[in-house]
Amino acid sequence: MPRAEQRSASPQELESAVAALTLEQKIALLTGVDNFTMPGEPEIGLRGLVFSDGPAGVRGPVLDPQDRSSGLPAPIALAALWDPELVERVGVELGVEAKAKGVDALLAPTLNLARSPYGGRGFESYGEDPVLAAATGAAFVRGVQSAGVAMVAKHYVGNDAEVDRWTVDVQMDEATLREVYLVPFEAAVTEADCAAVMAGYNLVNGTTMTEHDHLLNEVLKREWGFAGAVVSDWFAARSTEATAKAGLDICMPGPDSPWGDALVAAVERGDVSEREIDDKVLRLLRVGALTGAFRGPEPTPKPGPHASRAVLRKAAANAFTLLRNIGPLLPLGSPGGRGALSGPGARPGSVALIGPNVLEPQYMGRGSAEVGMALGVSPVDGLRTALSAALASGRGPSEDASPDSLLRVAQGCRTWTSTPLPAPAALREPESGGPGVRLEVYTTDGELRYTGVRPTSEVTWWDPDPLVTGPGIGRIVLRSTFTATGSGRYRVAVGGIGGLELEVKVCGATSTDSGEAFTLSGDAPHPADSMVSHAGPYEFGREIELTEDELVEFTAVCVPDGYQHDLIRFKVGIATVASDEALLAEAVAAARESEVAVVVVGSTGTTESEGYDRTTLALPGRQDDLIAAVAAANPRTVVVVNSGMPVLMPWADQVGAIIQAWLPGQEFGHALADILWGEREPGGRLPVTMPRTEADLPIGKAVPVDGALVYREGLLVGYRGYDKASIEPRFPFGHGLGYTDWSYERLEVPHGQTRAGADVEITVAVTNIGRRAGSLVVQAYLSGPAGEAAPGRPVRVLAGFTRAHAGPGETEIVRIHMPSRAFARWDETAGGWTHPRGSFRIEVGSSSRDLRLRSDIEIG
Repeated sequence: MPRAEQRSASPQELESAVAALTLEQKIALLTGVDNFTMPGEPEIGLRGLVFSDGPAGVRGPVLDPQDRSSGLPAPIALAALWDPELVERVGVELGVEAKAKGVDALLAPTLNLARSPYGGRGFESYGEDPVLAAATGAAFVRGVQSAGVAMVAKHYVGNDAEVDRWTVDVQMDEATLREVYLVPFEAAVTEADCAAVMAGYNLVNGTTMTEHDHLLNEVLKREWGFAGAVVSDWFAARSTEATAKAGLDICMPGPDSPWGDALVAAVERGDVSEREIDDKVLRLLRVGALTGAFRGPEPTPKPGPHASRAVLRKAAANAFTLLRNIGPLLPLGSPGGRGALSGPGARPGSVALIGPNVLEPQYMGRGSAEVGMALGVSPVDGLRTALSAALASGRGPSEDASPDSLLRVAQGCRTWTSTPLPAPAALREPESGGPGVRLEVYTTDGELRYTGVRPTSEVTWWDPDPLVTGPGIGRIVLRSTFTATGSGRYRVAVGGIGGLELEVKVCGATSTDSGEAFTLSGDAPHPADSMVSHAGPYEFGREIELTEDELVEFTAVCVPDGYQHDLIRFKVGIATVASDEALLAEAVAAARESEVAVVVVGSTGTTESEGYDRTTLALPGRQDDLIAAVAAANPRTVVVVNSGMPVLMPWADQVGAIIQAWLPGQEFGHALADILWGEREPGGRLPVTMPRTEADLPIGKAVPVDGALVYREGLLVGYRGYDKASIEPRFPFGHGLGYTDWSYERLEVPHGQTRAGADVEITVAVTNIGRRAGSLVVQAYLSGPAGEAAPGRPVRVLAGFTRAHAGPGETEIVRIHMPSRAFARWDETAGGWTHPRGSFRIEVGSSSRDLRLRSDIEIG
């Protein structure tokens, strides 16, 4: 239900509701009743608010793969759009789906910066630049909240890495805090009216964030005028009085927390005032008023997905960032005659689709941002669908051409460390013979509590569910029959948390045939934060030899870990096993026999996740060798990088084209086909800098020393550090090519002297000098004032940007707004913002290193 249709509540109505409650009732409202639900209070017409992750899709009230969701492009992909309008549209789709699922508040967006490319949750960020992150995050908040769903901006502030995130003391000066890391949060609050903010686990300058009076009360609430609620990250509140007095409003999860009776006692002792409690409840009710939880209609949740596939496909394709295009090689076919397979009446040619991420694409990162997608279009499916459509319309090389004859698929190398799940189409549940896996849940007394059919051989829960979780659960069973899709060696494995057992029987071509049988068992321990870590490394299995269509019956048993009864992670993996040499040879042969080779490489299911940081920027496994070998066999090689954060590209100069596809969500394959064949133009621009080597990184691994992580670089984050050190990146921040060419004609800045503290608007004229319509991100960078002697200041900073759209030969005049804050400095001595006077330089161009026009402006 759109926000405009919801009943609003006046300030007087909210205050009266607070006044009607006893102290005990008020405090009871401030802690969850479980992992994701807040208590309600019928006396004042408040139902319990429902929280849910996340940044790239809404999971719903319960973490259950059976309730499928739309898979959005990862936040880093949304940042690559450089298009707040489209980001807001994606946010609307997420808000609509959240509302339909009965979710009131989304734990998103993640407004921490990608300070280091090693950060495990870098894919959840909006990049390395505060201005880009602020514009993207604010747009996303506006979109979601327009549907009447509250956003909980996280993780305030400085939680930019995963190592020791529960205890690390992030140390930085106030100028760095104000000019870099607080900027996206400030925009979410002051520009988008974000309903809630999540306080992180970490400390900042010696004080844990849930007890940080300066950052919560002084900055967030008083200085920025934040009227919403401050929510703790899950289990981040570690005290009673300190958190209550410092500005924390909601303590999650529940029912156990440092508040409750302890906070009631603190108020009765006078250690915490009841006025402070009233303020917390009032803030909670404001969130309830936005969402309809306060005196609004009772929701009727509907299983997903609900988001528009067309919007998600457009966003994924527009985020694809074309880094290199020699020839040009891309698009492969277009009426304008541009590309390897182009020309009048261009027809699709043969394509070798190669790489581990062709068959096992990474649609999203892991951790709390992951959702159970209702569908995922792989590169194979997307290209095959596009080829089928082209052939059906008569654009084939011959009458007997088919998608299978034009598309050669090869894995190239193996990168998984956790045995992948078998394809759903290869599974048959034993009772009905229909598709899927039989799931059975038994109590500790052996009683069958639940049985049902799952589409995949994986179970994940992290919520109390009376049927499938809780202290009374004794064992969980998965049963199915797998049909081998080809002859060869396979690995069968079980993984998860707790005690595990796997019984396997090879049946031959029919279930009555006899064959190999074995049972494996053991314990698979898991860390306490396993709800956000991939379960893959905790598995054991065996390799077996199978022929095509041979049947494998399996029964897997999991005895849940007693540490966390509501956390269940359990899976059976089945995958073919082949040597990298054999896979590489197959890929090279496919490349030689095809007109174009498209190599899809990138992260694995364990590369990018909440819970840990990356240890290397190199592609996993032998993917670099694969690319080099394919490029040597076919010079018309396109590399598609399926990762959330930068990877090293030692082969960059050997290939014809490179596309950074990010983690593009469910429409990956369709978006890739759109870009390859020129149905859409790649619209992405880099929100992060791509390094040549790890030694070039201005900021390396974020590893605390003696419990502290010191931001010694200050303001010099990302491209600013490269500029200051005169380091040439592989591809600079803001870089991205399209399918047409542009010229920058003129830059106009205000004449005369501009008053210090005033906003500035500039105009830029650009001309499309290519042969097809396209778009260009015009970026404005600011440096100065002239003569400023400050070694820690950046050479230049992004001050604004906009998109130009034009047809062939057309000139577009765009305006870029540069807020007064772009010219300001945080003065630590004065404790406030100052506006230096003097001559500033404005440069515009297509990246932080491709600056075409410049002009000076006087600020006085």
